[in-house]
Amino acid sequence: MLTKDQNLLFLESKIQEIKIALFKAEINSELQLPNNIISTIKTDSEGNVWFFTSCNGAYAKNLDKTFFAYLEYYQKGQDFRLRLSGKASIVEGEENDNNSSVATAPIKRGSIVLIKFKIINAEYFEHKPCINVSVKDKVKTFFTDIFIPNSHRMYDFS
Repeated sequence: MLTKDQNLLFLESKIQEIKIALFKAEINSELQLPNNIISTIKTDSEGNVWFFTSCNGAYAKNLDKTFFAYLEYYQKGQDFRLRLSGKASIVEGEENDNNSSVATAPIKRGSIVLIKFKIINAEYFEHKPCINVSVKDKVKTFFTDIFIPNSHRMYDFS
């Protein structure tokens, strides 16, 4: 059985392998962040994923600063996908200063925001390619699949 740290290291390696995800904010408000394709900047040992997402500058200051969100990591040609859910926070100026490794090129104020996403739940799906196998191998695989867990893993970090 994997420990929490091993699970987190496994997830970090998969996130860094793909780096690109679909971001969906679940804000119960009329003002929302749009669903976006994001690029992961970094992950840390506390289970946070850091990234930028676009935001309409006119109402950026009126958004909820903490909200529930999803990240879906998938890349064509990869044999897996990863769905993370958790608490996202819009990072303000002074918190950003403490994480100087996240700072990048100058950004037009209000056009994009820095998000710190705390992983609460993770689902890992592995897709094995379908290949031609004999009936004997199919029967053997059938019985081993009954006793060996499937390729879908769930992690709870709450």
